[in-house]
Amino acid sequence: MNDTQRQALVAGILVVFAVLTRVLFNTLHVYNFNAVMAAGLFAGAYLGRKRMGFIVPFAAMLATDAILGFYDWKLMLFVYAAFGVSILIGKFYAKDATLLRWIVSVLGGSFLFFVVTNGAVWMLSEGSIYPKTVAGLIQCYTMGLPFYKNTLLGDLTWSAVLFGSYELMRLKVQKRVAVVAQ
Repeated sequence: MNDTQRQALVAGILVVFAVLTRVLFNTLHVYNFNAVMAAGLFAGAYLGRKRMGFIVPFAAMLATDAILGFYDWKLMLFVYAAFGVSILIGKFYAKDATLLRWIVSVLGGSFLFFVVTNGAVWMLSEGSIYPKTVAGLIQCYTMGLPFYKNTLLGDLTWSAVLFGSYELMRLKVQKRVAVVAQ
């Protein structure tokens, strides 16, 4: 298996993982506790081919939106763009992969998603939902806090699963290589 095929396989696994978690937890009414951001961060960090990495969050979102239902296309643009930035955040992490940088990347991705998507809800909503005032914007962000909690917990959980599994496998391979080299 060549490198492109291996990256395509990893991208496919990430998409399936993100889709399964989003469908499962939305079905359980635990919204935003999914692996889409984590998969995007991981793809940005470890899939060298840029196109391959960008496919991951977009394919996961399109597949799950097809299953769960599409919504306002303008809002979808903001949601998809926020997930697209996860690839760039993953690349930031990969430049100097440390625990601190991982934490900053995950927390930063979660916060960016919260700010962008809730700002878009406020901006795109009709005045009866959130007035186009500072008070309306604050109300919109306040109403989004329960979703942010789920986003943050989901991003931390699923990123720990993906990045942690990768690091454990990498260490196992290094140990095997060291044993064979002896």
